[in-house]
Amino acid sequence: MTEANVQRSRDDLFNFLDFAGSKGLMKKATAGAYKNACGVILNILDESEATDLSKIDLERIILRHRNLAAGKIPPKTLKTYEIRVRAAVSNFIEYNRDPSSWKPSVKQRAPRTSALKKSKSLVSPNLKEPEKLGIPSQPSVHIDFQIHISPETTEKQLDQIFASMRRYLYGSPADK
Repeated sequence: MTEANVQRSRDDLFNFLDFAGSKGLMKKATAGAYKNACGVILNILDESEATDLSKIDLERIILRHRNLAAGKIPPKTLKTYEIRVRAAVSNFIEYNRDPSSWKPSVKQRAPRTSALKKSKSLVSPNLKEPEKLGIPSQPSVHIDFQIHISPETTEKQLDQIFASMRRYLYGSPADK
């Protein structure tokens, strides 16, 4: 493919993401998420910028979009979009350089059930049991609380407060 025939426009990026998702080069959901993020952020490009994505300063475009989206898109969502756009544009440009040997830079997560099975099988049999290491085998709950007692509280009231705590927190039979 000669340099003159390479298409690197914003629309070509969207077509590439559709192609990559439909051909199994990346998960359809990933390609869709990339396409959605690119649609949001790359929408600010004017037509001259959108014709060749390999020539744009992507970080500057992202900064421009961040300034325009301030207060409209939550920061966490905006950060996710930015990460996806960087990955999508990078994959798109890499694909255009050499389509026959291109592999997506997307790291695929293992399905949850197989990940759980893998994690159990990866535990070394030589490891000591958690109880031998002083780690409880069951989860435990630890609750801290503070009591603010007025300086005007009488001694009798203090005794009643602490007797109540013993009764309800420790189940002390002496105070029942």
